[in-house]
Amino acid sequence: MIISASRRTDIPAFYSQWFMDCIQKGHCPVTNPFNPNYTKEVSLLPSDVEAIVFWTRYPAGLMKHLVQLTDSGYRYIFLYTITGYPRWLEPYSPDLPHAIQAFKDVSMMLGSQKIVWRYDPIVFSKELDFDFHIKNFASIAQQLQGYTQRVIISIMEPYKKIIRRLKPFAAKEVVLYPMNIFNHAALSSFFTCITHIATNCGMHIQSCCSNLAEYGIANGACIDGNLINSVFGLDLHFDKDTYQRNNCLCAKSIDIGSYNTCRFECLYCYASR
Repeated sequence: MIISASRRTDIPAFYSQWFMDCIQKGHCPVTNPFNPNYTKEVSLLPSDVEAIVFWTRYPAGLMKHLVQLTDSGYRYIFLYTITGYPRWLEPYSPDLPHAIQAFKDVSMMLGSQKIVWRYDPIVFSKELDFDFHIKNFASIAQQLQGYTQRVIISIMEPYKKIIRRLKPFAAKEVVLYPMNIFNHAALSSFFTCITHIATNCGMHIQSCCSNLAEYGIANGACIDGNLINSVFGLDLHFDKDTYQRNNCLCAKSIDIGSYNTCRFECLYCYASR
């Protein structure tokens, strides 16, 4: 069993003590998002958990517990989002220098294979144009060079609640359907440039559900069974997670935590109202 901690909220940033309390108990409650009256207990015993995948923008609160987790026999990796977007889009995200330093700190503790950078999602707007993303991506990639071996990108999904959330920012001219608006040549040039930057910084680049194969970027799993097997010397079979989007290649996992509890309040986030 893989524990996903979590697509629903940022547990390392805000709920690390809750998580460690659950570790101490050996289980945690998980509420069904479609039926709030139904809660199940999920085992967190080391014998039941093949790996923990932490999703975060800032893991400082959890870092003091990593030695304890390791000594207790847990295997874990980090999916770490750093985008460097302006405050109107990410009002409470950590300052970029702090986020990058914390990324490096985790990498130095665990090794560059066990922490994956997410430049995700890519949001296009009047301000966040191709030039912005190329310069921004390059700046972050150069600072993370040697601290990770993989970067995951995706294009913002225009969910209805996200469209509503962006309406007050109409003057920003956010592009909700970039693959339909930009011409193929421009997109090809953009993604080729992003790929070259990643490669030059020693990072394999993959897409999360965004179908960028025609631009040379293949879809890949975020919760990646092959990566887990590789970094921990395992030989386990992981089924595909059929509860995710059709194009998602993630291994089956159990998400813990609760929706609508992340305090970063990024406008593009599907996990928040």
